Amino acid sequence: MNPSNRFPSALVVALSLVVVGCLNPHRIQGPDHSADGPAYVSSSASAAPAPLDVAHRVVLIGDAGLYLEEDPTLAKLGAWTDDAANSTVLYLGDNIYNEGLEDDDRERGEQILAQQLAATGARKILVPGNHDWGLFEMREKSIQNQQEYVAEWEDGRAEFLPRDGCMGPAVVTLSPVAPLRALTLVVTDPSPIVLNNPTIGCEGENDLATHIAEVEAALADAEGDWVIVASHYPLETGGPHGGMTYGSLLADGILNTIRFWGGTTADVYDPGYVEWIDAMTEVMRKHPPELYAAGHDHNLQVLDGHDYAGLEVVSGAGAVERVSTVTHLPNTFFAHAAPGFVVVDFGTRDGEDAAVLRVVEANADGTVFEMELPAVE
Repeated sequence: MNPSNRFPSALVVALSLVVVGCLNPHRIQGPDHSADGPAYVSSSASAAPAPLDVAHRVVLIGDAGLYLEEDPTLAKLGAWTDDAANSTVLYLGDNIYNEGLEDDDRERGEQILAQQLAATGARKILVPGNHDWGLFEMREKSIQNQQEYVAEWEDGRAEFLPRDGCMGPAVVTLSPVAPLRALTLVVTDPSPIVLNNPTIGCEGENDLATHIAEVEAALADAEGDWVIVASHYPLETGGPHGGMTYGSLLADGILNTIRFWGGTTADVYDPGYVEWIDAMTEVMRKHPPELYAAGHDHNLQVLDGHDYAGLEVVSGAGAVERVSTVTHLPNTFFAHAAPGFVVVDFGTRDGEDAAVLRVVEANADGTVFEMELPAVE
């Protein structure tokens, strides 16, 4: 074929993708709070909290699965977990881009994992994300490979949860925060439901009803504890997975075309994702955790958790080259498309239990946002 004959076809395809990029009925509007400008901070956000005696620190960092020599975000992570005995780092999925730990690309994948695991001597819990399963095809082998590599990590302080491709929940007591409350982590991986492949992973079918019943039982058992519920997937987000533009009509068009032809881009309005959100929020309303934590969108957000959690955190900015757009929603306290992570300190103040949330950015000194973790009823 004459190359000149191919040009109009390529142009038509490109223009079609741009047009499709404008047609997302779920598009959310708002300014992009990019790293080039200031973070969004709601006027309703509480004043900086008073200091507390920290008993245990939890660092929430997601979507860190790209190798970057002398990574500034991971360097800061190490500094924030220098008290390794009393710290836990929760990697919120997409630990290896783009296809998880594949057999035929082990060296690259293991290098990416090793950099994250070596960044801190603290306890490390890695949660699967959609890219850990695979980009276009879910692969149990990629998940199993990652689980085995993490379990064999040299310092013996690393876990991959939930295990064996199951949705969970996996329940972990991180620390008894003396003198008043324990700290409980409830980890889920709804990827088989969100990605419309419920028969993959765990032995038998990953059944949503069974999964949700077990989440409810775990939350009921942890009543009275500090509780963090975590998965890769946010329940609400002002980023691209919530309907915000990726910042490029061509990129938006490609993803909307995938969705048009029946694929899933793992956005909060995709049918399987909606089904999981509805089920999760229903049981969380019965036993609200203090915090729901996720990654998936490549930015930093702190949101009011409505009636199903004290706060929701989206901390998916672990890889500087993947940071994307974000806008604020009516319930947003903080939003910034900048590399970094979220720190939550649990402890006591004047003899009473207390917890403080902080946002740390790779390119900023100190913290860029702080607030008290609200009590839930």
